[in-house]
Formats: sequence, structure tokens, C-alpha cells
Amino acid sequence: MRYVTLSFGLAVGLVFGFVGSTLGSSEAPDVEVRLADEEAKLELLNAKLAALEDELVSLGSQQTTLLGELHRLDIQIRVADEQLELLGLQLKRGYREIDENLKRIQALEASISELKPYLEGRAVSLYKLGRVGYVRMLLSVEQPSELTRAYRYISRLAREDANKMTRFLEDQTALEETKAVLLEQTERTLATRQQLEATTRTLASRKTSRSTLLEEVSNRREMAGTLVYELEQAREKLGALVDGLIAGETSEVDTIHLPMRIFEGEIGWPVSGELDGRFGTQRHPRFQTVTVRNGIEIGAPEGTTVNAIYDGEIAYASWFEGYGKLLIVRHPGGVHSLYGYLSDFSVEQGVWVRQGDPIAFVGDTGSLAGPRLYFEVRVEGTPVDPESWLDPSRKLAVSTVDPESN
Repeated sequence: MRYVTLSFGLAVGLVFGFVGSTLGSSEAPDVEVRLADEEAKLELLNAKLAALEDELVSLGSQQTTLLGELHRLDIQIRVADEQLELLGLQLKRGYREIDENLKRIQALEASISELKPYLEGRAVSLYKLGRVGYVRMLLSVEQPSELTRAYRYISRLAREDANKMTRFLEDQTALEETKAVLLEQTERTLATRQQLEATTRTLASRKTSRSTLLEEVSNRREMAGTLVYELEQAREKLGALVDGLIAGETSEVDTIHLPMRIFEGEIGWPVSGELDGRFGTQRHPRFQTVTVRNGIEIGAPEGTTVNAIYDGEIAYASWFEGYGKLLIVRHPGGVHSLYGYLSDFSVEQGVWVRQGDPIAFVGDTGSLAGPRLYFEVRVEGTPVDPESWLDPSRKLAVSTVDPESN
């Protein structure tokens, strides 16, 4: 009877104590990297949105000007752009999660379908044997010499029954939970899609408002005059900014790098594109109002990479009224290059860049005529004609550093 007691206790323990799972798995490293990159991008987009919304709030307390209104519309457009990218990522993630859960449901249903006939058959067999079916099977052994072998066989059978029953119950529970999650994901993804469609409409509306404002400025003399005055103020503020940067600089950079001035007329262009506006005095074709442009404008598609024209330090990288997103590079020899109307930066203030390094992207922030690059060169704070510094062949600025030397 010692064997009988052991067999019965083991069978009960196996039925109620063993836990198994058919779908436990670890994600592949490449999937983990992808998810980490996705999380980092979502976090960055959320941070950008928060900063833009704070900037909109601060603009609300400032005096309204034409340039200020353009600034506001530019920020609203950027907010909508960032929201679209964020929603696009969330929608992509939602579709992926739905797909993963659909596959999981299929696997669970297949597992349940596979286990169900076996368990139904075992249930019928055990029912016929009664409540102590495993014990009765053990007692049916006629030869004592076969008892140990029978015990091992029955124990293995009981363990297999217990494992499959556990898997069956776990799969059923997991199936119901996954279906509930799938329903929630589907509803959330549909809401994200609706939000994305609404944001797309908002973006189109903001862009229309900006175009309408620029058209009014072009067609109304008083608005054109006001804009000329505001642009002159913006130029003065930009000059003050550069003077302030110069006042706070040291000569350390100039002592260890070749001055940019010795390459005047040989420097590559910051971006490839058509020259849409030259340095100097400009006259409005309709109202004959006069403005002074301290730089040049180069037409290029939005998102085109902007390169540093020479080695230098990023002295400024932020929004500046009248010039949109503005980047200033301090070069050896008392020279500064300025890049305006940008859509975004690819470097941060304080970093050192080399000639030809990508530093920003063409945009239309602050621009009155669509995507383009506004470009200035200043020597000791004084604006000079950038064309006199750039290669007449319009060759793009490229790195002169041998990659093998780094």
C-alpha cells in the first residue's frame, strides 16, 4: 500500500500543482532596439511639443505685430507638424500591437483546438475509472515485478495530463484577456486615427492662414510699410545679438585655427539651390518701398541639408523674430555666418563643427516667400556680401577632413 499512497499523492499534486505555458517568449534584440528607438523618439517629440506650446503661451502676452503674427502661425504649424509625427508613430505602434495580438489569438486558439480533443478523451477515460482512476490503474498490475515500471508510467501519464490541463486553462484565460486588450487597442487606435485626421486639417488651415496673411501684406500698402519697419527693427536686433556674441567671445579659437578670411572667394556654398535674393537694397515692385537685405536668399526644397561653410563653433541656435529658426556659427578670424528660415537644427549651441558638416535643414520659418535659406556673413559684426566669400562656381561646402584621420 506504500506504493498506492505515493501514486495517489503524486497524481493529485501533479493535477493541482504544476503550472505550464505555451506562449512564453523573449523578444529578439533587434525588436528591443527598435522599441527603444521608438520610445526615445516619442519622448523627444513630446518634449518639442511642450516647448512649442510654452512658446505659444509666451507669445500671447506680447504685442501683436506682423512678424509676431507670422511667428505665431509658424509655431502653430510646427506644433501641428510635430503632432502629426507623434500621432503617426502612435498609430504605427497601435497597428503593430493589434497585429501582434491577432497573431497571439490565432496561436492560442490553435493550441486550445489541439489540446481539447486529447483532454476530452482523457476525461472520458478517467470518468470510467472513477475518482481514483490513477490508483485503480496501478492496482490493476498483476505482477509485483512490474509495479515500479507501472508506477513510473502512470506518474508520467498523470504529469502529462496535468500539464496539458494547465496549458488549456491558461490558454483559455490568456485568450479572453488578449481579446479584451485587442478591443481596447482597436478603440484607441481608431481614436488616434481620428485625431491625426483632425490635426491634418488643422495644419492645412494654419498654412492657409499664413498664406493669406502674406498675400494681404503683398497687396496692401499700409501693411507692406509696417512690415518694412518691423524688418528694419529685426535687422537692428540681429546686429545687436551678433555684437553681444562678439563681446562675450575669447580669441582662443583664432589662435589655433586658420582664419576664414584667407579663403575669401573660395568657400563652398551652404546649400545647393537658386539664388532668389541678393545682398543690398531691395525695392518693392508695387509699392516702391525700400528694404535692406544684409544677406542672400537661396531657394531650396524644405528639409534640404544645410552645411557649415567653414570650421567654427555654434554660437546661437534658436528662434529669432524676422529670421525664424536661426543658427550662427563663429569662425576663426572674427567672421560669423548666419543661417535663417530653418526648419530644424542638427547641432546644438556650443559644439564645434567642421566645414561641410550638416548643421540644419532648409525651412520657411520667418520666410515671406516659402522654403529657402537666408544666409549672411559678418566680419567683425559688419554684414558683407556673402557672394564675395563664396566659390563663384557655386560648389557646395564639403568636408576637407580625411575620415581616416579621425
